[in-house]
Amino acid sequence: MVCISSRNLPGTSSAEKWNIGHNIIGSCENLKEKGVSVNNPLGEALREASGFLETAGYPYAVIGGLATQLWGEARFTYDVDIKVLAQNTDYATLRAAIQQAFPEPGRPLVPTNPLIVSVKIGNVVVDFLLTIPGYEEQMIKRAVRMPLGELLLPVCTPEDLIIQKAIAGRPKDWQDIEGIVIEQRDRLDQDYLQNWLSQFAEVLEQSHILDKYHQLWLRATDFTD
Repeated sequence: MVCISSRNLPGTSSAEKWNIGHNIIGSCENLKEKGVSVNNPLGEALREASGFLETAGYPYAVIGGLATQLWGEARFTYDVDIKVLAQNTDYATLRAAIQQAFPEPGRPLVPTNPLIVSVKIGNVVVDFLLTIPGYEEQMIKRAVRMPLGELLLPVCTPEDLIIQKAIAGRPKDWQDIEGIVIEQRDRLDQDYLQNWLSQFAEVLEQSHILDKYHQLWLRATDFTD
């Protein structure tokens, strides 16, 4: 069961937050044995979002906290992140289609980002992140269908999840990466990781990305030996 935090849910009163948390919070201890399941309202939001994308024919991949729980260690999540392929980089059409299907904005106080469409489905914020040409297109093509509750949805691979989190570079992202390495270890494609982390480190002028991953890898694998 996905472990949900009802704190900081936007647009909900304290009583509503308590009810949401009471209904959907799960046991993190059993997550690894049972796999990831998703209960309402998170599951319903995921069902509606993925259903829209499947029907409209937009290639996509689930990323973020849900993907982290599949490939890494259990942690709290209360929103849905989905990377969506914008065919022929037609962002305007894709944005309009998403907003027409889900008219309630998810983060009304956050400045507009042309590559992010945040909507609210029920009490859950769903972030549709539109792809840019190149790596992100490949990431969606590499996605594998995995069980999320009763749904079988395309989820980014653990390697691509590591790459995205290394680029983001927040402390919690590196914690997530360590959990993924511990869980996936020898199943990870190190050549693929080395290739893309090196490219992003050069383009972003952040050479520490690759060094930090190597240090984390050594620490995580020593921990599991």
